[in-house]
Amino acid sequence: MALGSESQAATTADPSCPPFPLLEDDGGHIHEQEQEVPSGAELELPTVDLDAPGEALAAACRGLGVFRLANHGVPASLSARLFATARAALAGAPFHDKRAQPGYFWGTPALSLRVRDVNWVEGFHVALGGHQQPAPGPPLGDLLDLAAEYGAHMARVARALFDALAAPLGLGADQAATYLAERDGFLRVYRYPRCPEPGHLGMEAHTDSSVLSVINQDAVGGLQVFHDGAWRDVAPGAGETGTLLVNLGDMARAISGDAYCSVRHRVAASQAAERLSLCYFAFPQDDAVISCAGGRYRPFTYAEFREQVQADIKATGSKVGLERFLLR
Repeated sequence: MALGSESQAATTADPSCPPFPLLEDDGGHIHEQEQEVPSGAELELPTVDLDAPGEALAAACRGLGVFRLANHGVPASLSARLFATARAALAGAPFHDKRAQPGYFWGTPALSLRVRDVNWVEGFHVALGGHQQPAPGPPLGDLLDLAAEYGAHMARVARALFDALAAPLGLGADQAATYLAERDGFLRVYRYPRCPEPGHLGMEAHTDSSVLSVINQDAVGGLQVFHDGAWRDVAPGAGETGTLLVNLGDMARAISGDAYCSVRHRVAASQAAERLSLCYFAFPQDDAVISCAGGRYRPFTYAEFREQVQADIKATGSKVGLERFLLR
């Protein structure tokens, strides 16, 4: 992420923090409506037991498109070690050192010139499966080693969930195999640093392009889901205490012919504390032809969908998503 002059950066005593711009730097005036990221009452999420997903999973997929996952089998000790190593790699290293590391990102790309559109986030993108990454030294090297172990658990969880949610759709075995390439997913380790002023988002509103995403987060809140015309807070429910969060993405919506919900969500930046989360994303194979139930969308490959999303973001600054593939 590059914003031109780093003189716009937030003045901070934290050398680990990227040069995020402040709203007060945006023309020297903060509008009242830009000082808040409003949300409604806390949203109660359903809980699905991975050992017996049954109707609870089907109802969650048809309803909110996001749920808590119990009995997932990911060791709490592994999550704790991964969080500690992620914190050391992100909060414990100077920004100028991190930015030279493979897979590092901050701010996330946005074409808008408005300061408030820069996401207050940094992190590492970790490829899993057969993808190779350079082998750096600690703590990033330790992070990659732990991520590989954690990724194996995520692949297992994703396959079990997908098999259960796909069963009512009547997919053939070959379709089900190509619609989820769980071992080629990736992990993003996100740090949302403490933000010194209100009005910022840690992550802008979006739907995931994945089939499903599995979120393991610390005890700091910030995740919000758009439901019934309003943004609603989601309590952390950190994975270390027993549950993970799962949200469905655009590919689950397409495969089901809109029977399943691709949930729109965002992250509010916090003035009180930084937030860490581990997000695993599972996608179809690139050449998988998504043939949608109900004939709502024309058939397309996942590679075609991804390229269209990237083209739309480059051209307009926004993701259009599945609407590009609707049958007229």
